[in-house]
Amino acid sequence: MQKTGWRLTKSELREWLDRLLRENRRVIAPVDRDGLRYFRPVTSADEVNLDPGKTRWSPKEFLFPRTEPLYTYDLRANGPELHDPPLPEQEQVVVGVRCCDAAGLVRLDEVFLKGKVEDPLYARRRALTTIVAFACAEVEPECFCTAVGGSPMGTEGVDLLVIPFGADWLVRPVTEKGRALAQEAWKAASREAWSLAEEQGQRVAQEIARTPVAKEWAATLEQNFDSPVWKDVAGRCLSCSICAYVCPSCSCFDVHHEGNPWGGREIRCWDACTYALFTLHASGHNPRGGSDARYRQRALHKFSYLAPGEDDVIRCVGCGRCIALCPAGIDIHDAVRRVVASSQEGDAHGRG
Repeated sequence: MQKTGWRLTKSELREWLDRLLRENRRVIAPVDRDGLRYFRPVTSADEVNLDPGKTRWSPKEFLFPRTEPLYTYDLRANGPELHDPPLPEQEQVVVGVRCCDAAGLVRLDEVFLKGKVEDPLYARRRALTTIVAFACAEVEPECFCTAVGGSPMGTEGVDLLVIPFGADWLVRPVTEKGRALAQEAWKAASREAWSLAEEQGQRVAQEIARTPVAKEWAATLEQNFDSPVWKDVAGRCLSCSICAYVCPSCSCFDVHHEGNPWGGREIRCWDACTYALFTLHASGHNPRGGSDARYRQRALHKFSYLAPGEDDVIRCVGCGRCIALCPAGIDIHDAVRRVVASSQEGDAHGRG
């Protein structure tokens, strides 16, 4: 770990957040409302909750909104008049992001920035966004970031990393964008402090005991497309799609049209492959008619399709929200582990 950066007190950290607001930046951070913690734009550092633990939802909606217009049109006498939506203009800083959530944004980049066509709305928001991640000092039961190549102190997708250090905070720039947010008056952290912080991060990581997802699992999962384990796991699935909506890396969307005699608009909104309507054809045929087929698609998309190859990574970042919030108690890590284990048992019997 790079051992350069600053050491801030809690009051200095909050003063810094207020300074960002005074500079006309949009600051988005975890807040407590109605008994839940989630990301919202704030007007004061006093609103921000920087306690350990994840928010209910990831911050992806501030780059990939739940709904947004793709274009509008007016119907004129000489034909329709099309209008592009206005591009965002205000710089935004997302503070208090967990390292797994920051990694999830990189997965969205792969969809919206690195395809054949770059999404202009997402690209503009990404360019205007700085990610300030907070390393985890505690592990929650559902966490498994280390099993998918992450870390409680990971820097993937992070511009500025903040590490809890006793009553203080250590702040380390990861990118030039993150460094630009720092203040010259901040006190430099000692090399000893960074060494202790690294030891702390290692201890936290060791508390995550889930089986690492091996590179070979991708092929094994796809080869066991018809494994009875999928039906057994998804037998409890309600197709509610909570898992997709709380996921930091899910990128599925649908497009809807709204119109009247004077004009209309085309809207993009979040969707999920676990919905029965997601693959329903106009003919009435549905290639994924059962919840087992739909849940298998979700799991394979995270752990097999497009991953992990030379240029691709596992799409799951191990935040565990889908596990913690599934009303049926389905555990995606356990599901793929069971499919792999079942395949290995079958191979052993075959060899015997």
